[in-house]
Amino acid sequence: MLNEELQEKQNVGLGVNAYENQQKENNNIESNPQDENGYFGKPEKYDYSDVKLPENCYYDEELLNEFNELAGKYNLSQKSANELMSMAVKLTQLTGSNFSKTMAEQQRQKINNFKRALSMDMELGGANYAKTMRTANIAYTQFADDEVQSLLEETGLNCHPKVVKMFYNIGKKMQNDKIYEANSPAVQKESREDILFPTM
Repeated sequence: MLNEELQEKQNVGLGVNAYENQQKENNNIESNPQDENGYFGKPEKYDYSDVKLPENCYYDEELLNEFNELAGKYNLSQKSANELMSMAVKLTQLTGSNFSKTMAEQQRQKINNFKRALSMDMELGGANYAKTMRTANIAYTQFADDEVQSLLEETGLNCHPKVVKMFYNIGKKMQNDKIYEANSPAVQKESREDILFPTM
């Protein structure tokens, strides 16, 4: 009977010891994770030369240092850091692409608003629209070179009512006065004396 009680106490003691040993082992695993796939174990220095960047893109040194600190804090291996960096590059590309699409859509809307405002303008639009554009184009083709025309078209300002009105007014003067034609003789400038003392 005594031997059985002693054996039970020893078994209980073994159970407690086994539990404690298992806890210690678990703690060791948590503090030193097993790295079967090579995800842990930071290198002496992170190197992202294997991560493919889009053309004309480069790393921002300040952000890269922050990323390296974070990767080191979590004891990430070069392999893990490369995978995360590749994902960051993809996210950046997607964000940039979405931003470009948004900007292009906003530009289209802005140009459409210019066109709408021009067509509704009391002086330039409506029944006068065709005549307005013909007259404005006289000045536009005469004074706006290819570079200026490209700039106005890219920004949509060639449809802006105020810009169209400016070219329209210049075009009217060119039609009425003929002073801007290339074959017109140059107007002789008056001297200061002629202006100040026209009768002398």
